[in-house]
Amino acid sequence: MKKQITILSVILLLVTTFLAGAQEQYLRYNYIKNGNTFTGAERAQVPGSTPISMKLSRVIFSDGFNMYILRLDFEDVSPWKMPANAPMTVLTSEGKTVILKNEGKDPTMVAPEGYTKGGRKMYWNYGLYYLEEADLKKMLSGVTSIDVTKRWSTDGSIKITYKDNEFSSALKKQYDAISSAPAAKVKVTNQLKSLSDQGGNRLVETEQISVGGQMAISIVYLYYADSNLENYDLNLFIPGKTAPIGSQVLITTASGSTIELQQEKDMLAGRVICYPTTDQIKQMSHGVTKVSIQTVSGPVTIPVGSAVFGGAISELYNALQTVAIL
Repeated sequence: MKKQITILSVILLLVTTFLAGAQEQYLRYNYIKNGNTFTGAERAQVPGSTPISMKLSRVIFSDGFNMYILRLDFEDVSPWKMPANAPMTVLTSEGKTVILKNEGKDPTMVAPEGYTKGGRKMYWNYGLYYLEEADLKKMLSGVTSIDVTKRWSTDGSIKITYKDNEFSSALKKQYDAISSAPAAKVKVTNQLKSLSDQGGNRLVETEQISVGGQMAISIVYLYYADSNLENYDLNLFIPGKTAPIGSQVLITTASGSTIELQQEKDMLAGRVICYPTTDQIKQMSHGVTKVSIQTVSGPVTIPVGSAVFGGAISELYNALQTVAIL
């Protein structure tokens, strides 16, 4: 019996770990700023009679008030700005109606100059809606259609129908990711060093954070307006060490797994630039024990404090999310 209980415990642990990992892939950020907690999901594409993009986030204010923010982006061949208070009517599978009003006041920051898709210039135009949890849960029960006002005119609405509950399914994944996120510990203050916008592109660099006596790190965020894509550069500052372009960089995580990267640029001594994916950054945020690099003098392994490295990555990554486009 004891053996059976032990096996069951292991199975439950594996299932719990798998579910936590599955939900984390939908979680984009989770941080504290000015006493308020911000938690947001990764942007998701939602199929339907008209495809849209969805992003759910939550703010827990210092007084305990809880508010959800739903951003919907509509791809179009022309740019337009949704009027303030323009309504969106949501019809649920249970026949209930939820009416929300657009709170967005600024022009879109998603490819504001447009981007090329299939040989055409395209734009993301958005609506921003504040929700209390009661309305959100009505929508989680199932949505058959949304009717969105994009301008004050007779032909200024977009009605989107859902045959297979696509809207609620996407919303639930994001809601579950936010709801299951651990209590935020990362505090965002002044970790950003510079921000530059040009032609719809955005380049943001963080400050350096030491992760031990032999290494410091920083992250650069890049958004490309012409493709509506983004990526990250991980900078490793290692005094006196030169890694030629293409040199292997192995990052060992706290779980014992290895992330394989490389020196992406021809740099002077003391700096290595890698291109991790967002998932790899999230993986590193759980802790890193060592970094191994092939240098001109041979392989070098640098031990780092697992929690120190993971905390630094989390701090810098979440700081970037305060100004990220997607």
